[in-house]
Amino acid sequence: MFEKELTKRQIQAQNTKNLIYKTAVEMMEQKGFENLKVEEICRAAGVSVGSFYNCFKSKYEILNEVFKHLDDYILEVAPYTLAEGSAVERIVNFFEIYANYNVNRGIGFVKQLYGVHNNLFITKGRHLQTTLAKIIEEGQNSGELSQELTPDEAVEYLFVAVRGAVYNWCLHEGEFDLVSYVSGFVKKLARAIVKQQG
Repeated sequence: MFEKELTKRQIQAQNTKNLIYKTAVEMMEQKGFENLKVEEICRAAGVSVGSFYNCFKSKYEILNEVFKHLDDYILEVAPYTLAEGSAVERIVNFFEIYANYNVNRGIGFVKQLYGVHNNLFITKGRHLQTTLAKIIEEGQNSGELSQELTPDEAVEYLFVAVRGAVYNWCLHEGEFDLVSYVSGFVKKLARAIVKQQG
């Protein structure tokens, strides 16, 4: 079945949304999220305030878009990079991808995400969580991982810890290699969910 072609108006609306998003992200890195005003984003992007609110309900919805991009990225790479290896290897690979995404976004941007105003870290049902939960469930079914925690509990446990590692990287102004740090960190954490041989 063919996808319906977008109209010129729909294409223009998508282009406007992308422009606002890109502009907001760049300004967020410079000014900080809380200090950023919708009017400033619009002025820098060369669009009207009305156009902004046609695309986003508020500036906080731009953060939703940031997380959507991460979820889309995980969905795109998961079939190729997370399909092989033991459950622990796949979990480590998953968080290496997560860490690498943060590095590519840049420390200035990542710092803006780690504020108490950001409740998106605890939003349930994201592709990020379901992809990791599937890896853990498969590891439990194969007998490699302990079933002491449910897959969802294990996901929460790992993410709370890894977000702490990313926060530590932010506190240190990105002075160490986040990907290798997270990789070593998760290898140690994974021992808590590996099934102990009796």
